[in-house]
Amino acid sequence: MSSQKLSKDSQSKTIVYTVDSFENGLAVGQHVVRSHHDALQQFSLRLPGEQRPVRLRSRYFIEQKNHRGELEKLLKRLSSQGKLRHTLIIFGVNNDPLHPFEGRFDASMKFFSLFERYTPGLLCIQTRSPLLVLSLPVLKRLGSRCIVNFGLETPLEKIAQRYTPSLPRVEERLKAIRSLSRFDIPVRIQVSPVLPYGDWQKDAADFAQCIVENAYGVDVRSLSNGSKERERELRGVPVATKLAQDRKFHWLRPDAATPLREALNRLSPKIFTPPNCEHLKDPQLKIFAA
Repeated sequence: MSSQKLSKDSQSKTIVYTVDSFENGLAVGQHVVRSHHDALQQFSLRLPGEQRPVRLRSRYFIEQKNHRGELEKLLKRLSSQGKLRHTLIIFGVNNDPLHPFEGRFDASMKFFSLFERYTPGLLCIQTRSPLLVLSLPVLKRLGSRCIVNFGLETPLEKIAQRYTPSLPRVEERLKAIRSLSRFDIPVRIQVSPVLPYGDWQKDAADFAQCIVENAYGVDVRSLSNGSKERERELRGVPVATKLAQDRKFHWLRPDAATPLREALNRLSPKIFTPPNCEHLKDPQLKIFAA
């Protein structure tokens, strides 16, 4: 087999892991993706009621007994195989690891200590909870091996209360984002999905300004992607139901995020630059590609 063939086959098999914290345990997924950047787009933190089945190469649930120990086994194994330093772990996809507080916060804090002991190449923490600031000492020690995707779907408190009443207040989230940035924690704002922020066209610039002022990066997606499969999924999603009831149909369109993206691009094109994942590439693959 030629080195070109080896390079193509190897590079097409990027493996990432997702970790979701539950009240009674934990779910770990191993995924084969095209690239680390694709994984960060694909596995954004879902809204309550918007959880989607995660397509996995393998997935297992760990009961309350010793889920921390099982996660430690996985991290140890990756470390002993020399893979951990090239691994992307996304913490928080179908469940916010820190919200709601009851039953999840303590477990997630213990997981943070594990990630500090067995540090992956890149740990991506996805949350909407201001309580993440309590992990600042650990995040500081993780340094460049950690990024935070902080969920903020709208800058308007009344909109957040209408469509996502169970989530932390907008101002509390913005304060947490500013605190993390002040301590040089890499923070990206995850607008996933974009919710009403005023006039769809005219007020996009105000939301864009808020994002640019508070984070170094952004990921933006619409609630719908236009596919029939996604439209079927949205029929049971509370946010989509409320948007339809309120006749806010712009926000149910696949291009709902377009005005915000355009406003962000005018203000700061570099804000769309994806996180640096070059250090996650296996050196052996670079040899094949040379």
